[in-house]
Amino acid sequence: MELASEITTTTSRGIAVSSTYVNRPTEYGNAFLDAAKKRFYFLESVNVRYLEPGHADYIEYKRTLYAGDSGITFDSGEASTSDISNTSIANLDGVQITPVYYTAHMTVTDWNVQTNRFSLIEKFREELVYGTADKIDLAIIVGIGDATEATSSAAGATMLYGGDATSDSTLASADILTPDLIVKAAKYLRDKYVWYWNSTTFTKVAAATATKNTWMNEDDYVLYIGPSQYLALQQDSQFTNAAEYGSQDVVLNGQIAKYQGIRIVMTTNVESVASGSTGPDATTASADMTRCILMKPKKAYTFVWGKEPEITVSPYPRRKQQDIVTDFAFAGSVIHGDAIVFIDVAD
Repeated sequence: MELASEITTTTSRGIAVSSTYVNRPTEYGNAFLDAAKKRFYFLESVNVRYLEPGHADYIEYKRTLYAGDSGITFDSGEASTSDISNTSIANLDGVQITPVYYTAHMTVTDWNVQTNRFSLIEKFREELVYGTADKIDLAIIVGIGDATEATSSAAGATMLYGGDATSDSTLASADILTPDLIVKAAKYLRDKYVWYWNSTTFTKVAAATATKNTWMNEDDYVLYIGPSQYLALQQDSQFTNAAEYGSQDVVLNGQIAKYQGIRIVMTTNVESVASGSTGPDATTASADMTRCILMKPKKAYTFVWGKEPEITVSPYPRRKQQDIVTDFAFAGSVIHGDAIVFIDVAD
């Protein structure tokens, strides 16, 4: 269904349920048996900003990396005949985010509203709200999933694979998500060293060449997985014996467990591809696979509202119709790529 073009009349959108006969009474239900809805999670884990009216762009300022002991020149003793050594710091930066404006509408005739036992306008509002939420959720996960990976000379997202795979093209059906792989991924968020794939070798970059932020887990890391990974964890006794359920902590929408201080959230919006298709790492996936994402909440990605969603219902007298219109503006960007670990695994 295209929200921008559909017009509902008394002869469209399934209004004619069936043929009826006067000597065969028909009983109708009192409510819709609704379709399944996805649940949305990613907005809860990112940094959300609001663009002030009168502005087209938002600049998110960041400190790329604290200089630390190795980046600052310390002199010993008192300065008597020469000045204290100067340290030059160039670690303050900004990321420009420009919200994009979106609109959609649905239309229903006045007569259809009058002759239908359900509130069609309210049903259409629900469609627009749900569609908007889905669009935003997918935009965030695509943005995070497109974060630049670490290289031999620069920090970025760390890339891990299930089992002994070194790319999506070498994944086998047994290379699934495991508790040990989750703990391993958390290690790379904490680490100060940059790790990258030098062909098929996972290589540590010398500290003198490149270092990353050491993201500690005081606010809990968040791991996003798909349904297949949830099943794999549920079938692993190491996970089920150690995962915490029923915690009184404030949890993310959809959280299924907390393991080793990591909140685990299952969602169908993580990127998944079929065997033979191009995988997230741009190689041809050799198995049905999913890109799971471990991240430091509020640090990895910033989402900017240019205009929060608004739904307007307006009469169209010349056609005796009601227009249900939504509009909103948003955009987002990765801020700290080294606050992200990709985990590509087989389903």
